[in-house]
Amino acid sequence: EIYTLSLHDALPIYELILSSIGMPVIAGILFVVWAVFFFKNPVPVFPLVAILVAALYYFSGYIHSGVLAAFAAAAAFLGIMFVHNAVSMLLVMLEIVWLAAFYFVLELYRLKYVSMQNKMQEEFDILDREITLKDSEIAENNKRTSAIIQQIENFQTMGRMIQSFEASLNEQEIIEKSGDLAERFIGKGNWKLKKNVYGDIFAKYIKTTGMPLIVTDLSSDRRFPTMQNRYFSIIAVPVEVNGVFWGILRGTASKKNAFKDADLRLLSILSGIVSTVLNNAYLYLKIQDLAITDGLTGLYTQSYFKERLKEEMKRSKSNRVPLSVAILDIDFFKKINDAYGHQAGDVILRQVAALLRGRFRETDLLSRYGGEEFGVIMLHTDEKEAEKVLEEIRSSIEKERFFLPIESYHPVQVRITVSIGFAELNKKTAAVEDEIIKKADRALYEAKKAGRNCVAGFQNGQ
Repeated sequence: EIYTLSLHDALPIYELILSSIGMPVIAGILFVVWAVFFFKNPVPVFPLVAILVAALYYFSGYIHSGVLAAFAAAAAFLGIMFVHNAVSMLLVMLEIVWLAAFYFVLELYRLKYVSMQNKMQEEFDILDREITLKDSEIAENNKRTSAIIQQIENFQTMGRMIQSFEASLNEQEIIEKSGDLAERFIGKGNWKLKKNVYGDIFAKYIKTTGMPLIVTDLSSDRRFPTMQNRYFSIIAVPVEVNGVFWGILRGTASKKNAFKDADLRLLSILSGIVSTVLNNAYLYLKIQDLAITDGLTGLYTQSYFKERLKEEMKRSKSNRVPLSVAILDIDFFKKINDAYGHQAGDVILRQVAALLRGRFRETDLLSRYGGEEFGVIMLHTDEKEAEKVLEEIRSSIEKERFFLPIESYHPVQVRITVSIGFAELNKKTAAVEDEIIKKADRALYEAKKAGRNCVAGFQNGQ
């Protein structure tokens, strides 16, 4: 693009018409006037033409002024033939040269100006391209920033959901909450956390392959022909607990292509969280069991026994149902430890605990109350029924053969007996666990006093 020393691009329309048409016409009229005057009297009035050429150059461009300058030079050259004075002729010749030089200077100035304009335009174009690139980079960075902000917001939302989710330490509660968490996090589909593989063809497939599953059109998937008319899209990932397959987290949708690979990545993250929460729940239950059970016999501890006794006594009082408490003590247990060692004594305790679990009802609560003592809470059991049940247990222990692994090929066989004391919760007994335990303990003392290997109930007045 070539630029001229002209106001064309900057002038309003009426001024543009004036510069393109008006000025050349006016200049032409003035030139004719000058030419007529010049031919009548060819004297040095040529600078007036130079002024006219400069004005036309400025307002109308170098083409119009160049034409005018050419006509002026031609007219001056023809006028020389009418000049008889040598001085005037020389002056006219000098003015022709001066006019040419004047126009040449203007043209040099124009070319220099055009070169500067072109250079400035190139720099502007380069700058404009850089600005465009920067704008593009800024727009791309804004997109990435928006995506990162969205991810942060998603993970913040997920974090808040997980905090409430991790407070659940019950398996059933975790199963119920997992579906809601997946639906809120993925944002589409119907979700379910399913334990085991029973009755679920997708769970069986995932357990067999060990891989997550995503189906965009279930109606055309030959792996699951029986599921064609229920839904079209399915996505599922395995859930493991302690490194072992536990179940699946599954989402379904009624339309095709509902789930994408990005959903599968998010679901895999969520599956890991669910696995962690289930692990924590099972660990909590295990710790809880360790806290309330005796490590040797597997029965409840004395502290838990008393805690449950307090609750059952209140329930028994309010519902007016009978309740009995018994304490069993192995007779002459110290002799077994002295004769065969404490390891043999531990074997006896485990065998007695197993026998008691098999003889008492599931509703009764058994505990290892002391070293060789066992406590029992017998729900819905009055004094007569308690005495009958405890006598049968005493008799079965007396008849039982207990084997001690003292020798590998010839285990030692021993017989043991137990003394049992019990007491019934009645109107006269306060609803305090220590009161009824004291009564059962007094009855146990009476059983030992009577010669051991017997059952004694608490009698008022003892």
